Amino acid sequence: MKIAICDDNPIDRELIHDFIKIYFKDKNIKLQVEKYENGANLIFDFQDGFNFDLVFLDIYMEQNLGIDVAKNLRNLGFAGNIVFVTQTADFAMDGYDVGAIGYILKPHSFEKIEKILDQVSKDIIENMISIKIRGEIIRIPINEIKYIESNNTVCNIHCINDKTYKQYSKLSIFEEKLNGNGFLRCHQSFLVNMNYIKEANKSFILTSGEEILIRQRRLKEIKDCYYNYINSNY
Repeated sequence: MKIAICDDNPIDRELIHDFIKIYFKDKNIKLQVEKYENGANLIFDFQDGFNFDLVFLDIYMEQNLGIDVAKNLRNLGFAGNIVFVTQTADFAMDGYDVGAIGYILKPHSFEKIEKILDQVSKDIIENMISIKIRGEIIRIPINEIKYIESNNTVCNIHCINDKTYKQYSKLSIFEEKLNGNGFLRCHQSFLVNMNYIKEANKSFILTSGEEILIRQRRLKEIKDCYYNYINSNY
């Protein structure tokens, strides 16, 4: 899970960070936390490709109001969770405009942070699949998987940003796990995320340019499945 803490008070930043580390100490979730003393740096990092599952955002900062930072992030396409940190709930109504999931009133406590992390981690875990590599549990966001390719007893999970995970498993097991999440078994060796398909001809061409084979004997049926999915979701 990727978390940003944006607060111009260094004591508050470190306190939230400490509570986050305590919360995730015994959980098998990979954690990355970035800390910011102002909203401008947070926005710059997001524009440079940094993304977060959750942002703790102080309402009152000397350089800019947290609500304005949140609006800028949303305008730039940020789709993650935002939690406002403040001494007053004066901006509560404005929080609805940016889709904030909650407010944490100062002073901070572990119980307040825990409640937010319970909510966010539950939603994220439900939208991940877990695999085991060399004894380590890896959780992969489902929406980051472009396709899964089977080669005998090995499945290669191809994700965005050119990440690939190797798993000794049958493709049918992943097909069952990902059922209802926009994945289509289009070939004996391929399970494709239909959200990443750009063209559908005798094969699928992904937005990344990769070609995914389609079983030719079922070509019309498979393409119809894809078109029905696109028409019902866009």
